[in-house]
Amino acid sequence: MQTKEKKVVIENVSDRYVVMRNGARVSDEEYASKDAAKSEYDHWNRIISRWPDGSKLEIVNLARRVK
Repeated sequence: MQTKEKKVVIENVSDRYVVMRNGARVSDEEYASKDAAKSEYDHWNRIISRWPDGSKLEIVNLARRVK
């Protein structure tokens, strides 16, 4: 079985985006833009559509996230 290796190069970018589900990070990767994170957002959205549980899904900028 082959595994996919995803490598995202973020060079001195202050904005990093991840996908969050109910406030918990579900992204393994950090993305340089919202558009780059959209494919993973769509993946999780399909999962929630198939098995609805009332989850809130969002793309969050880690640099601006309030801790």
